[in-house]
Amino acid sequence: MLKLIAAGIVAVGFWQLSGAALIHAKAWLAPVLIERAWEKGLAGNEKIRPWPWADTWPVAKLEAPSRDITHYVLAGTNGGSLPFGPGHMDGTALPGEPGSIVIAAHRDTHFKFLHDIRPGEKLQLTGLNGLTRIFEVTDQEIVDARVHGIEPLDSGSELILITCQPTSEFIYRGPFRLVVTAKPVKQFRQMKRQAP
Repeated sequence: MLKLIAAGIVAVGFWQLSGAALIHAKAWLAPVLIERAWEKGLAGNEKIRPWPWADTWPVAKLEAPSRDITHYVLAGTNGGSLPFGPGHMDGTALPGEPGSIVIAAHRDTHFKFLHDIRPGEKLQLTGLNGLTRIFEVTDQEIVDARVHGIEPLDSGSELILITCQPTSEFIYRGPFRLVVTAKPVKQFRQMKRQAP
């Protein structure tokens, strides 16, 4: 009987370890596949899914050069995209288009750096069309999502980055959001690469 119990404990232990190993493998592999999909999409200006069953694809590359940060922005802000990177909010302007470009991400992973960003810092956003815009941070504020909405621009462009407030400041999963606004200061076209 003791051997059977010990075998059961060992089996459960292996099952738990394999689950943990799978999570770490996904965490390592997903960014590699997303970057490859971005490169292929940039070469052909098209939507390339990072893996066959993905319900999202890269639509932009967001960089904070002074912080040595690069993130690939995925289509949508649902549970299928946000675990893997920042998400472009449906219904807002796409990178490279005029209007309000809204990107959201988790506060403790991809947008952790937003809590330290200050007005005057530069951000780069490249769309699938190869156009890169440099944005300058103009504002950082905490808003209550229950009463504060996003008013899209009628003309011009802006970049709005949104994340939840840290749990150390407010209740867990509360309605407060950190909103960083940036205005365009320069744009240029990147050379498109040939798809591998």
